[in-house]
Amino acid sequence: MAVAVREPAPEPHDFRKAMGSFAAGVTVVTVCHDGRLVGTTVSAFSSVSMDPPLVMVCLKRDSRTLAALSQAKTFCVNILASDQGDLAYRFAKSGADDRFALTAVEAGVCGAPLLAGTTAAVECELHAAHDGGDHEILVGRVLRVVVDEAKAPLVYVRGGFLNA
Repeated sequence: MAVAVREPAPEPHDFRKAMGSFAAGVTVVTVCHDGRLVGTTVSAFSSVSMDPPLVMVCLKRDSRTLAALSQAKTFCVNILASDQGDLAYRFAKSGADDRFALTAVEAGVCGAPLLAGTTAAVECELHAAHDGGDHEILVGRVLRVVVDEAKAPLVYVRGGFLNA
């Protein structure tokens, strides 16, 4: 029987380049906890199940959004439109306190903020959380969706946005 030779882990730079070659939609995960709005840009988002309706999102372990979500137990995944690249960058900045300043929001059914102008909003309650290395893998049970099919989604690949 042949023994498999285990290759060393890829260099972080090479791994990042490879993952950056996979085009991804861009979302902003938002939470309202104790009257405070928090949110962050996320591209690690996917559907998990149709019955029950479940989605998956990954947040950094040191994220303020993860801390708030862990307490609030509800959140919204705002799927950004192709003209919302500036919003994606604003919510991606670490420690920025003015993320919601230039953005119209409304409270969703679970209390999490829905951002104006998105292609869709997916409101969720926390269903499960799993270890994901330096991230937490969160599974949300979908409570409600709002969709604007007239808007093209924002797509990110190789360090930039694609224009639809």
